[in-house]
Amino acid sequence: MKTRPSRRNSGQVLIIASLVVTLLLLSTALYVSEIQKNAAVYEQRVNPTFSEYKLGVKHTVISALANLTNGGSADVLAANLDQFKALVDGHSFETMVEMECTPLNTSSYQNGIWISWGTNGRGTSSAYVNLVLNASGTSATYYSEYAVNVTSEIEVNGYYAVLTGPLKQVNLTCDILNEGKPALAQNFTVYYEQDGSLSTEEWVQVVSPTIIDHGNGTYTMSFTAETTNPEDPILVSVHSHDLRYILTQANVTCTQV
Repeated sequence: MKTRPSRRNSGQVLIIASLVVTLLLLSTALYVSEIQKNAAVYEQRVNPTFSEYKLGVKHTVISALANLTNGGSADVLAANLDQFKALVDGHSFETMVEMECTPLNTSSYQNGIWISWGTNGRGTSSAYVNLVLNASGTSATYYSEYAVNVTSEIEVNGYYAVLTGPLKQVNLTCDILNEGKPALAQNFTVYYEQDGSLSTEEWVQVVSPTIIDHGNGTYTMSFTAETTNPEDPILVSVHSHDLRYILTQANVTCTQV
């Protein structure tokens, strides 16, 4: 059966779970902030509970990026951040917490999002938000700035050997990264282009490729591909969800050996 690579629309359970964790972290931060409001002296420093707010924002960003990469709206990051900010504003009482979340805009990031699923064997799904927290109570004020970055990456390299006729043995190495560090994958979906040309986009999904998990973010895969002609090159597309259910994908032209 021929098919084209597409974004998956599942993973809603994980996204909801991430939001639940965010709410629990927010509740903890608000509780600790309230019991600290009677501090003995006035001082401007970093509130130790700010780490919970930062973690809450990070979970919000993870949820948004997982949603977006699996077919969600491009506006989901801003919408989720607005909801989180409304929760903070609505549950700050004697300790007033002001939170500003600004999605990054650069040559790579647009409204805090950078999606680059290329043909060079590398794919990136990333979100970046600048966070400012300012808390004031009856006798203390706190202020801090953070950069909240969530980045999932996949790196794919491959080679193939010609068997008989149009059959080829394909071997791939995939590295999964979270924030630049080795990470684990939840699943993989592998495709190859049937005639070796992207002009026709005749992608064939590989059924049950052999996948070896090396336990350090590196995975090796092997399968047999049948192309239209013996001389056709092997173009491969690998899609992967990490444990946060953020989707990355990358295409690569395999080297003949």
